[in-house]
Amino acid sequence: MPGDPELYFAEDGAPRSARFGDIYYSLQDGLAESRAVFLDGCRLPGAWTGGGVFSVLELGFGTGLNIVALMERWAANRPAGGYLHVFTIEGFLMTRAAAAQALDAWPELAVFSGALLAQWPGARTGFHYMDFPEWGVSVTLALTDVRSALDLWQGRADAIFLDGFSPALNPDMWAEDVLMRVAAHAAPGAVAATFTVAGFVRRGLQAAGFAVDKRPGFGRKRERLEAIFPGGRAEPPRKRRVAVVGAGIAGAALCHHARLFNIDADLFDANGPASGTSGNAAGLVTPRLDAGNDAVTGLFADALYYAHALYAAVAPDAILHEGTYLCEGPRDAQRFDRLATVPQHAEGDIVRVSEVPDVAGRGGLHFKAALAVRPPDLVAALIGNQAVRRESIIDWRREADGTVTLKTDAGEARGYDAVVLACGAGIFPFAPGLSLQAVRGQIEQMKSDDRPSAPVSWGGYIVPLNDGFVFGATHDRDDAGTEVRDEDRVRNLGLLGKAMPGLAEAVAGLPSRSRAGVRVASRDHLPRIGEIAPGVHVLTGLGGRGLSLAPLMARAVMADIAGLPPQLPAAAKNLLCPDQPQDAV
Repeated sequence: MPGDPELYFAEDGAPRSARFGDIYYSLQDGLAESRAVFLDGCRLPGAWTGGGVFSVLELGFGTGLNIVALMERWAANRPAGGYLHVFTIEGFLMTRAAAAQALDAWPELAVFSGALLAQWPGARTGFHYMDFPEWGVSVTLALTDVRSALDLWQGRADAIFLDGFSPALNPDMWAEDVLMRVAAHAAPGAVAATFTVAGFVRRGLQAAGFAVDKRPGFGRKRERLEAIFPGGRAEPPRKRRVAVVGAGIAGAALCHHARLFNIDADLFDANGPASGTSGNAAGLVTPRLDAGNDAVTGLFADALYYAHALYAAVAPDAILHEGTYLCEGPRDAQRFDRLATVPQHAEGDIVRVSEVPDVAGRGGLHFKAALAVRPPDLVAALIGNQAVRRESIIDWRREADGTVTLKTDAGEARGYDAVVLACGAGIFPFAPGLSLQAVRGQIEQMKSDDRPSAPVSWGGYIVPLNDGFVFGATHDRDDAGTEVRDEDRVRNLGLLGKAMPGLAEAVAGLPSRSRAGVRVASRDHLPRIGEIAPGVHVLTGLGGRGLSLAPLMARAVMADIAGLPPQLPAAAKNLLCPDQPQDAV
C-alpha cells in the first residue's frame, strides 16, 4: 500500500511533505514551473505533431499538477487522430481532499483538475486507470514504489517528467538503477526533463544513454536539465479497423474501448446483444478472493476498481446496489481475516463483519467497492450507437496485405487490421488449443415482497430487485446446454436454503423465470487475451467474473491493437497469454 507522505499545508498555502522535508512545487508559481520545466522542457506540443499515440512517463505524480497542465495543453493542441497516454508513478499518495486543496490555487485549470479529482484513487497498491475521452487522454497511475512500477510497465515513452522530491532529500528516486530503468522505457528520440542539475542525476542520465544539457531554470533555480534519448520518433500508425465477434459484456467493452482509442469497429453477433449470460437480469461485480500479495490478486483488484469506475460513468442506472456481502463458511475465518487487509484494496473497502444481512448467525466480508448490476443495461450502454451485424462467423483468412477477411453466413467482411473473438461459448470451434471449458449456469428470477436487503454470495448468490430478486446459480462443467431445467430450479432453491432458509421456504411455491447460459473458463480460472493467429485476438476465459474482468481485459486488448503502451502489469499480462500453460496458477 502507498506510504504516507505526511502531507501538510504551510502558512503560505503550499503543500509540503514532512516525510521528505520538501515542497511539491515552486512557491513562486507551481503551474508556471510545470509548464516551463516539464511541458516546454519536453518540447510540447511540438513533439506530438503528426497524430498517433503520444506516451508520457512521469516519476512523481504528487498533486497531479503536471498531468492537469499537460491535459490542458493537449486539449488545446491535440493533433488530428492523436491520443495521449500517461504512465505516472506515486509511492506516497495524498488524499483527494488534499489534492483538491492544492489544485484550487489555479482556478483556470478547474475543468481539468475537477476531471482528475473525480477519478482520484484510494490508497492501495496496484495500477489505477483513468480515462478522459473528451480530450483523448488516458492515465495509468502506478501506486507502488518506483522500481516496482518501472519493472511492471512494458511501455515506451516519448516524453519523460522526472519530478520526484529533491535528490538530496529523496535520493532513491534518482538512483542510477532507477535512471537505467527509465532509459529502458524511453522511445527513440524521447526527451526527459527535470528541475534538478544534481551531478549524480546528470551522470546517471548520461550513463543510461541520454545526451544531457543544462537549460535556464525556473524561479530561484538557476538551471535545469533536458536529456534526449538517441534515435528518431517512428511514424504514427494509421487508424485501425477491427472486427469484434460477440455482443456480450466482453464484446460491448471492446466496442467502448475501440471508440476510446480512436479505432473503427464492426460488431458481429448472430443472436444480438446480451443474448448469453450477459442477458441475466442481475449479476455481481466482485473480485476473486485471493489473500496473497501477488500478480493474480492485483489483477482482480485493478479490474474491479476499473469496472466500478467505468460502469458508474457510462451506465449509473444499471447499478442496482453498491457493496455486496460474502458469507463465511466453516473454514473461512482466518482466510477472511487476511482478505480484509490485502494491500491491493483500499483501506476500508473490504470489511470483516460478524453478521451478514439476512443470513442469521454467519459472519463474512462486506465488499464496499463491489456492485450488483443489470448486465443487459451495461451491454447496451457500452455498445452505444454501434450497429450489431447479426451474422455468424464461419472462418477467417489473412490477406496478402496483412488484413483479415471474415467469412460469415451472409458473405465476406474484408479489410480488418484485427479481429477479436469475444463470443462466449462460440469460441470453442476457433480456439481448440486454449484448453477452455464450458460451464453451464441456471439462475432464477422471482417476484416477491420478501427479498434480502443487500446482495449476498455464499457459493450461490442473491441480488434484490425492486419487485423481487434473482438467485442461483448452478455450476455444471462441460455442459453447454442453454435449455431451462426444472431440476436446476430445485437445486437453486436448495442452494438458497443453505444461506436463507426462511426466504427459500417462503418463496418455494412461487413461480420463477429461469434462464440458463454458458460461461467459458480456463483450468487456472484466469482469462485469456492476445493473438492466437496473425491479426486474430481472443478475449475469453472470464468464467463467472465476466462483469468484473471484461472492462480491463477489453482495454488491454484494444490498447495493444491501437498501439498504446501495454496496459497490464507485466507479471499479470504474462499469465493471460493464450499459450500460457494451464497449470501456471
